[in-house]
Amino acid sequence: MPVITLNVICQSTRNLGTSAAMRAFTPLVIGLALVGCKKGSSSSSAGDTSPGAPSSSTDTDALWAMAPEGAMVGFVVSPRALTMADNGWQDVRAMFAKAPELAMVNTMLGAQLTKVFGKAEVTLADVGLAPGKGGAFFTLSGGGGIAVIPVADRDKWVAATKGTKGADSDKIGEATCKTISGSYICASTEDLFGKIGKGAKLKDGLSALGTRGDVEVVAAIPVGKGISAAGVMQLARGNVVMRGTVSGLSSQVGSMLKGAQIKARTDATTAGFGVIGIGPMMASAPPLPIVAGVTLADLGKSISGPVTLHIPAGVLDVDIRVPVSDPKPAATLIEHCMDLPALANAGATYSDGACHLNVPTLGYQIDLWVDGQEVRIGKKGAAKPGVAVPMTKIGEEIAKTEAAFSFWGRGTVMGQMPTPMPEMPTVPTEALMMIRGISVLNELGGAVRFASDDKLEFIYTVRTIWSNPDDVVAKIIAITPEMFFNNKAGDAAKAIAEASPGSPFAADFKAGTGGLMAPMAVAGVLAGVAVPAFMDYMKKSKKSEAALQLNKLAKHAKVYYVENATFPTGEAPTTPVQKCCEQPGGKCAPGGAAWLNEAWTKLDFQIDEPTLFQYSYKSDGKTLDAEAIGDLDCDGTSITYKLHLEADQGNPTAAITEPAPNTD
Repeated sequence: MPVITLNVICQSTRNLGTSAAMRAFTPLVIGLALVGCKKGSSSSSAGDTSPGAPSSSTDTDALWAMAPEGAMVGFVVSPRALTMADNGWQDVRAMFAKAPELAMVNTMLGAQLTKVFGKAEVTLADVGLAPGKGGAFFTLSGGGGIAVIPVADRDKWVAATKGTKGADSDKIGEATCKTISGSYICASTEDLFGKIGKGAKLKDGLSALGTRGDVEVVAAIPVGKGISAAGVMQLARGNVVMRGTVSGLSSQVGSMLKGAQIKARTDATTAGFGVIGIGPMMASAPPLPIVAGVTLADLGKSISGPVTLHIPAGVLDVDIRVPVSDPKPAATLIEHCMDLPALANAGATYSDGACHLNVPTLGYQIDLWVDGQEVRIGKKGAAKPGVAVPMTKIGEEIAKTEAAFSFWGRGTVMGQMPTPMPEMPTVPTEALMMIRGISVLNELGGAVRFASDDKLEFIYTVRTIWSNPDDVVAKIIAITPEMFFNNKAGDAAKAIAEASPGSPFAADFKAGTGGLMAPMAVAGVLAGVAVPAFMDYMKKSKKSEAALQLNKLAKHAKVYYVENATFPTGEAPTTPVQKCCEQPGGKCAPGGAAWLNEAWTKLDFQIDEPTLFQYSYKSDGKTLDAEAIGDLDCDGTSITYKLHLEADQGNPTAAITEPAPNTD
């Protein structure tokens, strides 16, 4: 088991909270996604190992049944998932030991493991954990939580976490741990043990998915009107599929993209595809000049639908299509492509209505042209046909999903290149390590769709070389990164594929090196355009809390004034006193003595749920001023919402002043 995973789990038992839970399970999730395990099931049909729902949910149901009363977030990991993580870690360690370019990292890792555990090879059993048991972590809305730890050897576990063993319970950091009904449970406070099993309905959030997984998560987060989320990970050998849904988001994103969702373009030769629904976002692009009187706004407004990408198997050709309502802006830009410095430096030329770019390292030419109501990027004229390669089941599912963003690709960087790699006297170790990392990936895919304006659904998959039989994996690992530079990797990979024609790697080799470009291209656009926009709208939803609470305060103040002909006089200092970012989860705890200030009690006002803002109050009886102050992303920059009330001939009026745009 990775030392980082163990260290974080140990830390999570010391400081049980939402952020600790995330830190505890993220490395585990990454490990599952990358490697799988030798005990994972697989199918050799057309080289397909796409995982589905587990055959039984009995073990995970038992873990969900331990959810405590008031649970807001729950993570559940099945015994099978932990077994796969344990075996998968051994697979990774074996690769580290065999790969020369990873020798230094392997030595450092071994030294760190030896320092912590007394030996370089560590398993879950070595630290007292049992792969045959599952685990869970639950956090409460008011902070704190419980962890169900798969402990098999209590003495080893307490020693590994540097805890203190007691007669009936153990102390690990600030958490108290004890065995209850055969499960080793750690709680942030003693009273939580009495709440175990009283929040079992949290699992009901999984019903929104219609499927189950080996790793499951449900969250009900009090942000804005409330965000609910559920997700599962379905596992097979060397392969993971993640499915999830999030509800209660700002409807602005969904209303923009829901109508721009389409299925991918595929055929019998598909090695990769992509759908990029950036049209609605580009419609509001600024009027930045580009060339010959064409602005970015002109181009953005002309895009009439999602951009689609298709990559055929066995060749390095791309086919990108951008639907446009008005082709003139794009046609003008293409005609003047040599005036753009970036394209001019790449040797762009214009002829026969197309802009041509040569890519010497890949041995082919990319053309840009307008074809009717589409802008095309690819090979103009007769393109070399691809070869037929069956898509995986998960690839077909993603292709059939009407999505705002989708991508999928299969292949291997060990495919035979169309032109020889240039000779290099020396190759930096960092470059060799990067090639090794990329070479273990064989399939990437995902889709994001909006089921409604405020609800999105997503699916994501990763498959690695460990989806193959052991002998195939060993042969693949034996291909060193240096072989990429002396042009021997392709021939070695071809021999492996021919020797094991029914393996997933055989189909990946047939797909070639181009398929993996599709997910990387779409993921890059998504990260550069959609993610910032999504985060911006998420931030706006957080801001709504302040406006809602100040509106509530204003209504209470108006009622008080009508009944008493005055506002409550006096001041209420910033409540709570401690900044939200200094509290667990970056939120102010609800309730508390600070809300017993006379001004708050007279107005019957207090925050009864975790909040992102602190509130203050001041009134002379004739006017009232209140503020909501918060640092939404805990970066040290706060914003302030202000409420002002005054009585005009006995009729109180209220006004809320919002912070200036982009000041957060």
